[in-house]
Amino acid sequence: MPTEYQISSDVDLIIHLYNSSSPPSSPISEYIDSNDHDGSTPPSDIIKYYVTAWSLQQASPIFSRIISPSPRFKQPSKTVYSGKECKLITLEDDCPHALSIVLNLLHLNSKSLPSIDEISWNTFYDIAVIWDKYDISNLIVPPWLKHFQKLMNGVGYEGWLFIGKTFGEGEGYVDLTARLIVESGQNLSGKEAIEAGPGGVGFTRGGKYIEASGWPDSVREHITTENSNLMEKLRKILTTWKWSFKGKRPRALCTCYGNVPRYNRHTQLSNSIADLLSNESTVPSPPYHRLPNNINNMTSSGIRLASRLRDIEGVGNWQWNGSIVTLRRRMALFRGFMGDRDMRQVQHMLENADIYDLCPLEESALRVLYDFDQTIETIKGIGIDGEVFDVPLNRLIEDVKSEPWNSKGDGRKWDSIAMLGVRISGIFAVLSVVVFAIALGNGWGVKLVESGIVT
Repeated sequence: MPTEYQISSDVDLIIHLYNSSSPPSSPISEYIDSNDHDGSTPPSDIIKYYVTAWSLQQASPIFSRIISPSPRFKQPSKTVYSGKECKLITLEDDCPHALSIVLNLLHLNSKSLPSIDEISWNTFYDIAVIWDKYDISNLIVPPWLKHFQKLMNGVGYEGWLFIGKTFGEGEGYVDLTARLIVESGQNLSGKEAIEAGPGGVGFTRGGKYIEASGWPDSVREHITTENSNLMEKLRKILTTWKWSFKGKRPRALCTCYGNVPRYNRHTQLSNSIADLLSNESTVPSPPYHRLPNNINNMTSSGIRLASRLRDIEGVGNWQWNGSIVTLRRRMALFRGFMGDRDMRQVQHMLENADIYDLCPLEESALRVLYDFDQTIETIKGIGIDGEVFDVPLNRLIEDVKSEPWNSKGDGRKWDSIAMLGVRISGIFAVLSVVVFAIALGNGWGVKLVESGIVT
């Protein structure tokens, strides 16, 4: 790493940067010529930047106060550089490389700036830290901003929550906060817990520990609160489902004993339910093998089905420490049992469960899936200005976009048409009964028999 950075050719300010954990061993003399290498030279671990004061003062009110403080405060030291008297200021704890880039930006030294291929995400984040620390004007825009903005949704780029707010770049910010609400989990492994430390502020995402302490406080609190609120609602839905199986005669058992294929499918469904709701099991059951068309086998299968569901009983409530997205993918197995339907059709089926001939097990699973997806249908994201917006889940998760289950029913009217047919048939049946009753009351049937029309 260089120990000196020549930022400007018109130098009237020298910056000394050092780490506050190892400050200079002795005060720096007020007058030091750059060609004088006696014992008054600063310690070698100090990095020096030769700049023009005006460029910094125009871009940053913080730099302006440091360079030209009020007369009531201590004035900067002075030193001689190439025969010219210069001010000297000291900065602490900034990333040396990032500071050199920021200073070149403020001096409009475009040729001295790294290309997109030469700058890393970590360096860009350090630039944002310096930008925020010295309140640098956003009239100057780092040329790599849009490049890193394209990566903001990826795992490991969550620091954009700080960067976006620092540079006033709000595009995609609301969606990112909403995405983190549904993708954040709290299940830290032993290694992750060590990395986080006793005071670690973060969560898991994509199997990695994500540090959140650098985010804006209001944004972090919003994400944490919304995630907790949604998870609590989902826990209540699944806890209620779990406890519905309590007792010797579970309410939500399959009653499709006369339909072997359907009963076998519902036996698989019961295994999946037990896997999800059981405190002991987090791994899906192996694929279920179709039973032969034998009533004895059906009976023993029925015993297994009831026993499997009763196994999920317990005094504790249902728990989940992973992300909402991961939980939704676990529940995708249940959606497979429900067929290729959309949310509007599902709602219609639940309102007319007797007409659709839903057994209690299927109805309970359908209702839980519906309540679950309704709970997370929209996520509340927050913008850089603190305003909260509703974000549709299908804008955040790719696999939701293509699922018929998550659509609103546009172009899928088959169930509605079927219900219309059932209702029309019912109306005709009722009219037939009424007409027949009227006919009997008026004696039309007797007259028809007497006339020989009906024998």
